[in-house]
Amino acid sequence: MKKKWLISTVATCMVLAACGQNEEEQGTAMVDELTPIEVELDVPEKAEIGEVVTFSSTVTQGDDLVDDANEVVYEVWLEGQKEESEMIEAKDQEGNIYLLNHTFEEEGLYHVQTHVTARGLHRMPTAQIQVGEVVQKEEPHEEGAHKNEDEPTHEKEQEHAHEHQADVEVTTEVQDDRLVIQIALENSAYTGGNVTLEMWQGNEEERKWLDANEVGDGEYEIRNVEELSGVYSAIVHIQDKQVHEHVDVTLEF
Repeated sequence: MKKKWLISTVATCMVLAACGQNEEEQGTAMVDELTPIEVELDVPEKAEIGEVVTFSSTVTQGDDLVDDANEVVYEVWLEGQKEESEMIEAKDQEGNIYLLNHTFEEEGLYHVQTHVTARGLHRMPTAQIQVGEVVQKEEPHEEGAHKNEDEPTHEKEQEHAHEHQADVEVTTEVQDDRLVIQIALENSAYTGGNVTLEMWQGNEEERKWLDANEVGDGEYEIRNVEELSGVYSAIVHIQDKQVHEHVDVTLEF
């Protein structure tokens, strides 16, 4: 009887240990799924015409080093010429750091934005680089005359959105603890893409980045929004291999 009882006890312990391990793995998977990716974009402040400069994007998710990004693309444009931007895929990788060597052929102030897609999430931080010497032109002082064309003013955001969203319709609704985003592309439900919400209040420089999960045909949701309050300006970023759209919305929680 003692032997049978001992064997039964050992077997029970093994089952409990296996269950505990499975629960731990499931918990880790859930944390990974809910943890946003972070991207640290490193761009030199200055460069000379013809000089080779290196852009790098360091990607992490919590304490995890993300070395399996699906796509890292650098978008480069001269200030005031966003519509003529150049999209260049990262050429080299060192662990969780994605690199691109680039040269500029014309002086001016350039904007560099990295588009990182990894583990179903998307981030797109931006930096600036001064190439050569730019002579500041004297212009008559008029109200609004010295606005930076790339400054994220409401008018500029509206203009930028209309450049992209001719066939995109986005509606939003706050339902208890979740934000529901409905997206239609060319009058059909948009599915299978990466949807990220960039949002801020008032004149805040710091932006919140929230990734939406697809829950139905053309329907995406962001959970746990009950801690948000007030009115937010926001941009819905929609991206897949063929689509790259930005739509301005106003949210009230």
